[in-house]
Amino acid sequence: MHAVLRGLVFIVALLGADASRADGYVLDTGDMVRVTVFGEAAYPLEVVIDDRGAISLPLLGDVPARGLTPVALSKDIQRAFKERKLILEPFVKVEIGQYRPFFIAGAVAHPGSYPFQPGITVRHALALAGGFRPTTAGESVPAFKIADLRSERANLTIEEYRLKVRLARLRAESRQEKSFSVPADPPVELGELVIADIVASEQAQLRARLSAFQDEVSFIEASLSRLKKEADMVAEAREEREKAVKNQLEELNSIRTLRQKGLMTNSNVLALERAHNNYRVDLAQAELQQTRVEQEMLNLESELRRKRQTHESELIANIQDTQVALAKLASQLRYITDKLLFVFEYGEHRTLEDLQGSVKIAIFRRGQKTGQDILADENTEVKAGDVIEVSVVANKGFYAPGASGTDAGSGKADRSGHEAGVNGL
Repeated sequence: MHAVLRGLVFIVALLGADASRADGYVLDTGDMVRVTVFGEAAYPLEVVIDDRGAISLPLLGDVPARGLTPVALSKDIQRAFKERKLILEPFVKVEIGQYRPFFIAGAVAHPGSYPFQPGITVRHALALAGGFRPTTAGESVPAFKIADLRSERANLTIEEYRLKVRLARLRAESRQEKSFSVPADPPVELGELVIADIVASEQAQLRARLSAFQDEVSFIEASLSRLKKEADMVAEAREEREKAVKNQLEELNSIRTLRQKGLMTNSNVLALERAHNNYRVDLAQAELQQTRVEQEMLNLESELRRKRQTHESELIANIQDTQVALAKLASQLRYITDKLLFVFEYGEHRTLEDLQGSVKIAIFRRGQKTGQDILADENTEVKAGDVIEVSVVANKGFYAPGASGTDAGSGKADRSGHEAGVNGL
């Protein structure tokens, strides 16, 4: 009998504790309240607090509820009935029908919204969400993920080596060298035959490009050499014609003097003048021919400079593009390596104790006017409407978007140790 009485007392005490906790609860949008007005047929009534923070009640209409406790809301409803003289002595009771949910997102098995209960902690919330899990739901098991990442990293490593060989070939081509030095330390993912094929392909391309460029240059240079010889011959012929025209002009002047003295007939003078004019025409043609040859030489010299400049510009652009591609590949390789280490370290379902110091729990809690961000742990009490974000902190040299310097100091040593473990899988 005494034991039964003690049990009843314990139950009453628990109910009293829950009631007192509910009395101190602050209402907000999403909460469902049960409003009882004794003596009124329209009550009791369950209503949900809307986005405006109010509830709609018969006879009263909209009543503000956000930011109030159930006790305070019941007093406001009583006061409203009295002020409007709808009920002389109203007795109103407001109880929590259903709490607004809390939300959990991030590194959990089942993110989403969950019903709130007073006294719940972050640890309870994680249990409701299926537990802490860095990998998102539906992702492949860690062993398969590691295999996929290792395959992706191998492909990127092969492509990186191929670009390094290409860069060596481009630099040799810019120096007009017929061979290049093969980059040292080829990746272990490549066999000797694959390496030999990559190098042989670039070497053949180097010889073909150098040969094609040299053929084009040689053709222009040969044409230029031929024009120079032609220009020399035209210049010599012009000099001879100039001398002949000069000598003939002197002879013509002498004949004209003799004609004035009556010692030479007009027909002889006219014959010499016609011959002199013919020589002048030949001289003009020689000058035109020399101008044409010189212009052709200038055109060929310009074409040769343009050919060399274009070839050099293309090589510079190709070298820069290859360097940019190598930088992007290096970044991708760092990311894949960090992701591989991350999955290797965190891929299995772990507890918070296993990952102590690597898990960040943040709670966004909305107040009456503004919200606040709270840094929490597994023992932090959850409030209704809280948004819990669970994430893994990249504090062991793992990849973090926007972070820098993760390879410095002890992080680099830790990273190399982990990578050795990953490579051993």
